[in-house]
This record gives sequence, C-alpha cells and structure tokens, in this order.
Amino acid sequence: MTKLHPPAGPEELHIWWLAVPPPGAATRAVARLLDAGQRHRVARLRRPLHRHRKVMAHAGLRTLLAEYTGREPEKLTLRRAACPACGGPHGRPFQQDTPDLEYSMAHSGDRVVYAFADRPVGVDLEGSAVPARTVRTVSRWLAADERRLLEELPEERRPAAFGRCWVRREAYLKGVGTGLAHGVGAAPADGTWRLVDLDPPQGYVAAAALPAAPQAVVRVRGATLPVARILDLAARTETAGGGDVGDRVRAVRAE
Repeated sequence: MTKLHPPAGPEELHIWWLAVPPPGAATRAVARLLDAGQRHRVARLRRPLHRHRKVMAHAGLRTLLAEYTGREPEKLTLRRAACPACGGPHGRPFQQDTPDLEYSMAHSGDRVVYAFADRPVGVDLEGSAVPARTVRTVSRWLAADERRLLEELPEERRPAAFGRCWVRREAYLKGVGTGLAHGVGAAPADGTWRLVDLDPPQGYVAAAALPAAPQAVVRVRGATLPVARILDLAARTETAGGGDVGDRVRAVRAE
C-alpha cells in the first residue's frame, strides 16, 4: 500500500474527523479491518449501536494508520505503552513497527476525532450539552482556579465552559499516557505541554494536547475522513485475502 499522507512535522498537529454513518451491511463489513482483540472488546458492548460506532471508529483509525505508514491494515500491530504512573499496559497507544508515529483517538456519539503528531499527543471529544448536575458533581475534580472560573460565570454558561475544561484535561492525560486510570490530576502548568482547542462539529467540544515550547506555534491541519475510504479499504482487504468476513462480523454482532 502506498503512503498517502506525509508525517506531521515539528509543532504540527494533524486532525481528522469522521462522521459515523447509520448501521448497515456495508458498514458492518469494515469489521474485517479490526484485529481479534479489538473485535472481542467490541463484542462485549451490549448495545448494537455502540458496537457499530466502536467498529467504525477503530476501522477509521486503521485506515488512517495504513495511509500514513503504507502498510496493509491487517499487518498493523497496535499496542499500548506502559503507563508512566504504574507500569500497567494502559499507556499511550502505538503502532509496533512505526513507534515514531504518535496518535490518539476519541469518539462521542456519532463523531470521531483522530490526532497525529511527531511527539506524544492526546485528544478528547465530548458532547457540549453537559447536564447541570454533571457540572456540579464533576467540577469538584477540577483544579481550584478552574472551579473558581466556573463559579464566576453565569449558570447558563457553565456547562459549555466545563466541557472545554474537561476535554483539555482528558487530552493532556491521554497524551502523558495515564488517562483517567489515576484520577484527573492537575493540568500542565509548566508550559511543557500545549493545550489546543479544536474546531469540532456543532454540538461538540474537543481539544488536543502535545509537548511544545512556550514560544512555539502549533499548526493544526484538519481534514475529514470520508466513510467511503474506510469501506474501500475493507473491500480491498477482503479481495487480498483478509479472512472470512462472516466470522469477523458475527464476532462483533454477538449479543
């Protein structure tokens, strides 16, 4: 497979957006792009819509990784680095044969965002309609200055502001490799990590985080990943002998 995208350069962030289509026979076929471990985890989800969205999100990731690396999607080996806090196998994701290609993924509802960089990167995406009760409860986990800023806002503006605070924080935690496994923690204050607000589809908030010098200008290059590209890659994988589609789809569709 030919490489379709140049790698991200210094202080450059590649952002891709995917709109997950409704379930159907064509989209179910992309399950062949997932490896056995991913299909097993997806099959454990109880709701068919959640399984469908998870399959499409990971199929989109494998499509982009194949286009960045030039490797066939079924030959990609995705792993997790050790968590820097406890050494557990839930740190940042990486592609085994191209460890210098850093990436992160987040999905919410029917939208997915992918981030690629030449250094550790994290990204998060959430719906912007945050219930007021959630804001009151979860705000206790934010830093004191963040809580103070939220409390100073009119009540009707707090959910949107809370959403922006949350995606920045989770993007940072995903970037450093701990995620939420060790608590929310504090946002970076020493300037070694840059928090970048993204321009998501309407109804969502999103942010990315990556190490960058205080004076550096992070260039964000955004694009849309067409569903047709995922379907085409899945079809070519089947033609090339990617395995029995029925076996793979049945594993994902298992109740």
